[in-house]
Amino acid sequence: MITLFSTPKNFTGIFSHIQLNALRSWRSISPDIQIIIFGDSKGSQEAALKIKADYIPKVRCSQKGTPYASDLFKQAKELAKFPILTFINADIILPNNFLNSVSLVSNSFSNYLMIGHRWDREVNEYIDFENSEKNELFWNKFKNEGEMHAPSGIDYFVFNKDLWKSIPDFIIGRPGFDNWLVWKARRKLIPVVDASEEMIVVHQNHHFNFHNLKVDPKTNPEEEGESNKKIHGGKTLNILDSTYKLEGNSVKKKNNKEFKVRNLHRLPSIFPEFSILIKLYRRLYKLFLPK
Repeated sequence: MITLFSTPKNFTGIFSHIQLNALRSWRSISPDIQIIIFGDSKGSQEAALKIKADYIPKVRCSQKGTPYASDLFKQAKELAKFPILTFINADIILPNNFLNSVSLVSNSFSNYLMIGHRWDREVNEYIDFENSEKNELFWNKFKNEGEMHAPSGIDYFVFNKDLWKSIPDFIIGRPGFDNWLVWKARRKLIPVVDASEEMIVVHQNHHFNFHNLKVDPKTNPEEEGESNKKIHGGKTLNILDSTYKLEGNSVKKKNNKEFKVRNLHRLPSIFPEFSILIKLYRRLYKLFLPK
């Protein structure tokens, strides 16, 4: 089985229904998975009770009160009842085949990182995911309305409990943290699996006027985003840099020409100690690459 953990925003305004939708979708997957809700945001304890999740109010935060990824991952590892963990943003709706997808990847590797694209959509109502008819209606309607997000935005991470020994003090909800995790997994030679083709996750659109933000930090850098930037120092990758993909009922290694060329350009940043050799190989590869 699996442990999911997240840290929601205040359950007020639009975030009331989109976060409850997300949490309810997680619980509808199985009554047996462990869900941990971190932080003392308004309404989070009540939401945790509604979905029978563990509630942990104390999290180490920045001076502005935003949780540190380092403490979230550390506490989740200590509290997890299961060997597989998932960090997920609290506005993400998971599909019914989530556990099956995780199982396929877990059966293929003893250690891995599973990520994937999200599909953006406006959701303006509460969805009862325990009701099979309404659940089916939601997903059928979504097929015609969802829009795939750019590969740089990653909203869920599935991994083995012992994958991360420690996480730097990245600030949650600011750019770079998610992309550094992909870089770090590649650096550790851990298989990174893109589940996008088989697993559709829904991001419920929202504004960015909350907590100490007014606009999207990805397009309008601010102090905490700059803090993350200093930590990762450009060591970032995205979904396109995953080394495997979930396809049908199997996990397949990415071997197409497009990925190979892209990967050769990324390897020097992953293994800078071998950058000279990698760049030389890249030149030879291009020289003999079939036209």
